[in-house]
Amino acid sequence: MKPRQDRSSTTQLPFQQLLNHNDTRVIGNPLRRVAEEHVVEWIKAFHKENNLDSVVDVATLIRGALLARQEEIFRTHETADGTLTEVEKAALNKEKATTIWTETRELKIILLNCSLGSVLQGMTQGAIVGANLTWPGAFGLDLEQHGPTHTGGKDIWKFSATNAIVYFAASTVGAFLCDPLTEILTGRRAAIFVAALFTFVASIGEAFADDWRALLAWRFFLGIGMGAKSSVIPIYESEVSPARLRGQVLTSWQTGTALGIAISGAIALIVPGSWKYQLSSSLIPAFALLLLVFVGSESPRWLIKKQRYDEAYIVLTRLRGNPLLAARDFVLIVAQLQVETTLFMRTNQDIIQMENRIPHLDPQVYRQQTGLSGYARRITQLFVIPRARRATLASFLVMTAQQMSGINVFAFLASTLFESNDKDRTPGTSPDKASLWLYFVFGVVNFLSSIIAYFFIDTKGRRWLLMLSLALMFPFLIGTAFSFQATADSPQQKGLIATFLILYTMAYSPGAGVVPFLYSSEIFPQILREVGMAWASAVSWMGAGILDLCVPALIKKLNPTRLLCLFAGTDALALCLVWLFVPGTDRQKATMEEMNYVFGVATHRHMNYQTREVAPWCYQHYILLRKVGYPDPLYQWDWEREDTDTDSGSSGSTLSE
Repeated sequence: MKPRQDRSSTTQLPFQQLLNHNDTRVIGNPLRRVAEEHVVEWIKAFHKENNLDSVVDVATLIRGALLARQEEIFRTHETADGTLTEVEKAALNKEKATTIWTETRELKIILLNCSLGSVLQGMTQGAIVGANLTWPGAFGLDLEQHGPTHTGGKDIWKFSATNAIVYFAASTVGAFLCDPLTEILTGRRAAIFVAALFTFVASIGEAFADDWRALLAWRFFLGIGMGAKSSVIPIYESEVSPARLRGQVLTSWQTGTALGIAISGAIALIVPGSWKYQLSSSLIPAFALLLLVFVGSESPRWLIKKQRYDEAYIVLTRLRGNPLLAARDFVLIVAQLQVETTLFMRTNQDIIQMENRIPHLDPQVYRQQTGLSGYARRITQLFVIPRARRATLASFLVMTAQQMSGINVFAFLASTLFESNDKDRTPGTSPDKASLWLYFVFGVVNFLSSIIAYFFIDTKGRRWLLMLSLALMFPFLIGTAFSFQATADSPQQKGLIATFLILYTMAYSPGAGVVPFLYSSEIFPQILREVGMAWASAVSWMGAGILDLCVPALIKKLNPTRLLCLFAGTDALALCLVWLFVPGTDRQKATMEEMNYVFGVATHRHMNYQTREVAPWCYQHYILLRKVGYPDPLYQWDWEREDTDTDSGSSGSTLSE
């Protein structure tokens, strides 16, 4: 196959430098910035050294690399020469219009397992809500929940700690098991298995707890499983998904979690007086996940990271349904991972001197850089390397925004909040089902509303959905707050609360509900993905734990109206922080490798763009009602830049050293 001539921009920066200092705001992939003849040479050497003859021939791998490099030129050339088969043409065309329902069987199996894990997550989180009305009385805790001026003494802190310990365990232990579990137990599936095992055992233990200390201990183990699942499952989904559908696939984490919360609300209605049945109900999906988690394939990106190239290509073939598409994704992942590894090994001056090269790493050096022994170093790199630090900041902000929205006051402590004005029920007795019905309605609305994200996440984008969600929640949160000022225990009060709660939840679910874990799972470089997602999950669960610990006492000190007004203020603050510091692009269908370069753009450039270009446009468009054109996008895509007469190979770049 003769190399083709193509044109690219006059600015040829090393892609290693683009990951850290992308001053040109160019987004592409490393193969686009390397001459075609060098791509071919590199693939031939890579194929031979790794003995890939048994799974893929070198010609297919070369064609996949050229397709990954510049699809528009590859398809035109191949079609003209008649060398692109009808099957390959059909596969490429189908890829542009495919849906989850028309994807491969392998992807559907993995999605089913991950959805089961997310349902388990929701049931684990929600089971305590209904149980909170009865287990304190069963253990002799005197909460005095009905007197608005009574603090409840030490017992209310015992109650709060038992609720909150699961989130503190998830934050401090469970989330950080993501990296070592995938290393020691060889893969994402094994890590999910261990997480489900923790949940299964702890769910049984909760049912046999005979005092609040035993319940506290079992919920600590439950939290370990929760934190591990939340770190591993979103990564697993993001790594197997095709670029075009990655957002839709990842929405299953929130929709599944919301479904699990709704199921836990239904169980609380079925057995309102039995806290043991409510808390142990999560053992059913946990057992099912233990049985099914190994049915699907391992993550191909993890296999490539561990240099198990033959297995990775086989998995990609099953996921993509075509050898050429599998070869394309395979080569792109390998190239990007080698670029990242070299970036984290070298100084900035070394990177500049490398020009446009994909290094050929020695296997021993590569294992040293990515092995378990480097765990502490990878944590450090999250905060030291500019590209990784920007992703870390963005993930922290989106996770914190979810907690600042106030949603978990309803998700974790709904029954406590709604029962705060019920002066007639004796603690430990069967609760008034009105609060349980409100919680069940919250769960159902949360589940149904999260499905909305499926239709917009890959078109409007992650950041757009999150900001719209935070903006809409503010007035509905204020409305919910002042609904508590209506006549206590009257039908009008409960009707107002239910109405605003439904509207508030509908605003939350498609954006602030779906986006944080989805966004965090796809923004970190491959070499730091596990540890990055662990920190992001830890931030989310720590916020949830603080809420669970403090809100019961705050309800007494502030009353529900003041408490929810406080969260309305933090919601508005979260909106401002996301607007300023969280990157987003007008293209959401890029590969995870291409999205790497979004975080090569300095944070101050993003802030300047928002304040100096977007803000004036908003003022002109929405306040003065003038028809003005939207500012040019902050990011430029390689294939959309103005062509020049400069050949992409003119810089003399090479693929191997």
